[in-house]
Amino acid sequence: MVDMTWPEIEKSAEQGAIVLLPTGIMEEHGPHMGLAVDTYVAYLISKLARRELEARGINTLIAPPYYWGVSPGTGAFPGTFSVRKETMKAVIYDILGSLSRWGFNRVFTVNWHADYHHCIAILEAVREARLDTGIGAYCIIADYDVRRLRLTGEEDYVLVQKMPPPQGSSTKYVDLHAGSLETGIMLNYFPEQVDAELAKRLKATELTYDDLRALGKGDSEVREAIPLGYFGDPASFDLETARQFVEGNARDLSGLIEKFIKGNYQVPATE
Repeated sequence: MVDMTWPEIEKSAEQGAIVLLPTGIMEEHGPHMGLAVDTYVAYLISKLARRELEARGINTLIAPPYYWGVSPGTGAFPGTFSVRKETMKAVIYDILGSLSRWGFNRVFTVNWHADYHHCIAILEAVREARLDTGIGAYCIIADYDVRRLRLTGEEDYVLVQKMPPPQGSSTKYVDLHAGSLETGIMLNYFPEQVDAELAKRLKATELTYDDLRALGKGDSEVREAIPLGYFGDPASFDLETARQFVEGNARDLSGLIEKFIKGNYQVPATE
């Protein structure tokens, strides 16, 4: 959208185009990557999904990425711009209000930041915008996040995407933030944003989900738990694995949206 004129946007709305809304955050990502990883990846997946959707005959636009997210845990580090949940919720709500005013009626969020309060802000904004404006807005949620976000998957504002297990889930240690997957994605698509030589020298954190409870505590506990601002194993990045993950994600996302538009969507089984 940011590269379009207003008449072009108006015409797209009149033609029934759908809108993808990438959501991320400006957040520290270790000593080897910049702040915009989550926003870059959300936008990348949206671009790849748009290509797939257009190939399937579905006119698709990408809204400007939303990047003022919620992350009280990594807020212990300089560079993490963590806003209040209420602030984020209000901005997402207003973005959807603008799209509704312009005539768009099918909007799908594409999120790449897992903080609980961040995700809840998106869910609540979408639900309330639907009620107040009538817009057909939907949160796309990974199947393994349904229970974590206290959803049933049957909500009328939620679409559940069946996802492969997160990379690194075969071990007891988590690799979720600036680890092998995100480092590999960024090196594949935005190599100038990564200090690859530094990444190769970083040691794996060997943290479990229980260890990460420190992220919900004070700044000192966070800095002690993840002193370099990452949890995972950046040095074990694999470019091909990362590429396959992102492209597979985009294909699955496109297929999900296509099924929904054509009335063939069914909620997948969740654990």
